[in-house]
Amino acid sequence: MDYNRKEGETSSMANFKIFQDNPDQAKVKIFGSSNAALNTDSSGNLTITSTGLAITAPIDGLAITSTGLAITAPTNGLAITSTGLAITAPINGLTVTAAAEGLAITPPTGGLAITPPTNGLTITSTGLSITAPTNGLTVTAAAEGLAITPPTGGLLITSAGLSIISATTDVSATLANITDTAGSGDTTYTVLGVREWTFGVVNSSLDANAQALVKMQISPNGTNWIDEAGPVTINQNSLTTLVTSIFLKYARVYYSAVNAASAVTLNVFFQGEL
Repeated sequence: MDYNRKEGETSSMANFKIFQDNPDQAKVKIFGSSNAALNTDSSGNLTITSTGLAITAPIDGLAITSTGLAITAPTNGLAITSTGLAITAPINGLTVTAAAEGLAITPPTGGLAITPPTNGLTITSTGLSITAPTNGLTVTAAAEGLAITPPTGGLLITSAGLSIISATTDVSATLANITDTAGSGDTTYTVLGVREWTFGVVNSSLDANAQALVKMQISPNGTNWIDEAGPVTINQNSLTTLVTSIFLKYARVYYSAVNAASAVTLNVFFQGEL
């Protein structure tokens, strides 16, 4: 008992320790929800652990995870993933995907497909430059052909103009020593796809009295024939032409001798523009 104590004073025990032997145990520490202490550097600043920074963004916002940067865009927007840039266009739009050899553009159904060379497709600031091979530019169309869809007002051809190189066909045959007066059909020609065509028949017989009778026949199937032009009698060294006014798939010259005693020689020409 302390007999020297004044009235109103509290007593204290001699040698009572206010601090512990280990001062660290008296510090205020902050723990997270996982009962783990927050990490600070030597200056007491909050540090980011070696596992990375995790930011959880709101819906459709920006998310950064330890595996990389992922941006989730709104519907039909822009998506950037850790493997590259992926642009997902709206329905019937343009899809651009990355490829090991360059840029691959996958168009919608019926669209234009561009396959770049090994080093990729180069588009300069002045526009798109296409370098064709030595023999010109080759356009490989689908099995059903090349489809060009013009605008509503039609296809516009620039001042350079459109150059079309037309093909032609020219076939001839000689029918010698014809004495049959009943008649026979010559070679059958398929005229489907030939824009304009004509048969020319020349009587090149040596006998002045040798006359020939010729006519043109047409057919839809190569079996059933109908007379379309003629019959025409051709004298020696004379020429006649046979032209149709009705279009069918097949055509031929039907010929015969007027007199069996005078053999006829005919030169038959089939000429057309494709």
